[in-house]
Amino acid sequence: MGNHSIFIDMLIGLIADVHSNVIALEAVLSEMDALGVEKILHAGDIIGYNPYPNETIGLFKKRKIMSIRGNHDRALVTGDTSGFNPYAAAALEWTGKVITCENLGFISKLKDIEAIRVEDTKIVIVHGSPKDFDAYVYPENVESGFLAITDSNILVLGHTHIQFKKEFPEGIVVNPGSVGQPRDLNLDSAFAILDTDTMKIQLKRKKYDIEKVIEDMQKAHLPEKLKIRLRNGT
Repeated sequence: MGNHSIFIDMLIGLIADVHSNVIALEAVLSEMDALGVEKILHAGDIIGYNPYPNETIGLFKKRKIMSIRGNHDRALVTGDTSGFNPYAAAALEWTGKVITCENLGFISKLKDIEAIRVEDTKIVIVHGSPKDFDAYVYPENVESGFLAITDSNILVLGHTHIQFKKEFPEGIVVNPGSVGQPRDLNLDSAFAILDTDTMKIQLKRKKYDIEKVIEDMQKAHLPEKLKIRLRNGT
């Protein structure tokens, strides 16, 4: 696990599950710029489902977004999609054909867990659960013990595409929700903002051009089911 230090009095953007949706990512980044966010942390799954893997990775590099890898990122590198539904597997197969060697290399270098320090506060990022990087942690499954396992004050999760924040005496467990494929019946991109001065986290949403993404999914011959999920927020 890396250990990166950042300065206090800073706004940090928290995102997860961008899933090759560069249109949604651009909308969220624009909102973060307007708010004065200086650093962005991503809780895994840069690629999968949507039609812009190279553009999305390009934006991650350009904006120096710190990311761990999610299960889709890992599957792209290993080629093992055995644990995926047929629609996710088809999108990963398509991604494998169009991704550049350089961008595949970028994904392959990501770690499963990262830690960032802000003075006495430790922020840890994992994709699924600190007990199992591929496990789904829904709001009702959150345990304060997750903070002890990771020795963190703030634990950032992804994977479920469900936005939540749980505050405990020991710290905060947060899932900023999915930028690229929300699943809480709200079509708008989800993200969160951490103020390192107060250590408060705000959950936020941002509209983006879903129909443009669906049009480009059509051109890429991605599964119809993925377009329906995007349009329904499921």
